[in-house]
Amino acid sequence: MKTRFRAAFAILTMAMGSAAAQDQAPADFYRGKTVTFMINFTVGGSTDIEGRVWARHLRKHIAGNPNIVVQNMGGAGGTIGTNWLAQVAKPDGLTLAYLTGSTGKQALGESQLIDMNTLSYLGNSPDVNLTYARTDIPPGLKTPLDLMKARDFWIGGLSPDSSKDVIERLQLEMLGIPFRYLSGFKGSPEARLALQKGEIAFYNEGIASWFASIEPGLALSGEVMALWFDPMDDGVEMRRPPDAAGVPAPPFHEYYEQAMGRKPSGSVWDMYRRANLFTTTYLRVFMMPPKTPRFAIDTFVKAFRDTADDPEFRAETKQTLQRTPEFKSGPAPEAAFHKMLAPDAEFQTFMSEFIAKGQRAMGAK
Repeated sequence: MKTRFRAAFAILTMAMGSAAAQDQAPADFYRGKTVTFMINFTVGGSTDIEGRVWARHLRKHIAGNPNIVVQNMGGAGGTIGTNWLAQVAKPDGLTLAYLTGSTGKQALGESQLIDMNTLSYLGNSPDVNLTYARTDIPPGLKTPLDLMKARDFWIGGLSPDSSKDVIERLQLEMLGIPFRYLSGFKGSPEARLALQKGEIAFYNEGIASWFASIEPGLALSGEVMALWFDPMDDGVEMRRPPDAAGVPAPPFHEYYEQAMGRKPSGSVWDMYRRANLFTTTYLRVFMMPPKTPRFAIDTFVKAFRDTADDPEFRAETKQTLQRTPEFKSGPAPEAAFHKMLAPDAEFQTFMSEFIAKGQRAMGAK
């Protein structure tokens, strides 16, 4: 009996030791290793631009200074990369991801997306999108409010269930502006090229893309015009994010009031505000594969916090993006993230019908 007890105790001790080893990796665990930093959109969009700046500065805040390799995995409005992280990537502490739009896709009921609750949450980086349009939309745009006179122009998107698409369609419908809808672009660079070719006339992208790619070329040449940007919204108050300083357009709720002569209200507006929460506060999230060891999660949470405070990182992002991305982490943001992934029946029903309407309208002549 004593022999069996000792054997069982030895096995339990080994198991506990193994778990402890997962939670407390050697200080030099990452030395000589290569970390894959996956971005779930194609090269050249705001997710890619921001993600690569994070990746450049991250390694110096990790003991052992591992090599960090960026891997773009775009497609299906970010779903392909997100699913890869959950289903293919190994939980060995050597893979992490910068995901845009996936929180909203799950909240909107995307059936092809894995359950993001299974992923290992690191934190989120609040951001907002900016909507712009070609200035040659008949009868021509001289000011943002001239869009109210436009009719039946083509708007671009990633997929009908993408939060990007949902937001821009909701905004135009609340404004009462008739439009046509062409979705399915692999990423924002592809949609932007279609806009330059005149295949679409209206699109939205992150503010980082506006300052880094759109304003220096398309806006300064007069080809496009900024219309509005999404307001930051904590569920109580809408506000202008500091990152929007210098944008020649108002936040959407102010645009609406100027265009319609009244403050926005009503059930559709309420649904828009709820959707706006996961397209701003939780637009971008940092994740690792399911069952990633605790030591790896803690390592990267600390590394991202230190990177966000790094003067060199802040200087580069201010120059490149005209903004300094934040990193939010901890029990409260994580709890809010998981709550957002399971919205109530009213929201789910409304959005399911709205997405179905978009699917019917997509590409309709």
